[in-house]
Amino acid sequence: MIECEMRDGATVVRLCRYERRNALVPEFVAELAERLAQVGRDGRPVVITGTQDAFCSGADLKWLGSLSNPAQGVAELVAMHHSAILALLELRVPTISAINGIVAGGGLGLALAPDYRIAAQGATFTAAYFRLGLTPDGGSSAFLERTIGVTRAMEMLLTNRRVSAADALDWGMLNEVVAYDALLEHAVDFASRLPRVPGYTLLQARRLLDMAQIRHQLQLESVAIRTAARGAEFRAALQAFVAAHPD
Repeated sequence: MIECEMRDGATVVRLCRYERRNALVPEFVAELAERLAQVGRDGRPVVITGTQDAFCSGADLKWLGSLSNPAQGVAELVAMHHSAILALLELRVPTISAINGIVAGGGLGLALAPDYRIAAQGATFTAAYFRLGLTPDGGSSAFLERTIGVTRAMEMLLTNRRVSAADALDWGMLNEVVAYDALLEHAVDFASRLPRVPGYTLLQARRLLDMAQIRHQLQLESVAIRTAARGAEFRAALQAFVAAHPD
């Protein structure tokens, strides 16, 4: 489900669960965390990307809807998801997201956690939490506040609007927007041209810039979303989604 390849001085980590638009289930995110713990040891920058027109569509709601206890499923998924986010943040090499398409829910954390963010022109960003009665996870509450500010972040949560790549760039969520066909090549070229930086220096710089204290924020997110997932609103929204998407 996770593919890794060396490409022109960078390591490309690709999310490959396209039949579900790279939607998150525990096994998928656990494999991502494991792969992230392995890459970067050779000093190569890491580029994380998705498949075709999907970067990551968030939690797999079909999977959650199949469980007798969806709230427990949310708890398991969030634990694995946060492990992957921390693995990404602990890499001792520069990280770049090449955001090729749809980003929703928990996918926001994976898209925004890297040091540098490049999106294809057709990429879109949706919070998608409130329509399920859930709170943000995957560090997205911190990453959104850091990149676009509280006002825009709350707008995304309240409206569930689909933010275009152009708007995301204008708001400060992204560093660059490029043509879809040029995305991965551009991201790899950018990564391979970065000057070498000592791992300690990079880690400490991330921590100095981390005004939200991400580890603490992830703990707060975990408690909040597990509590919300036990609510009747979440179960009703999940049942409605499954009924509307029988295939």
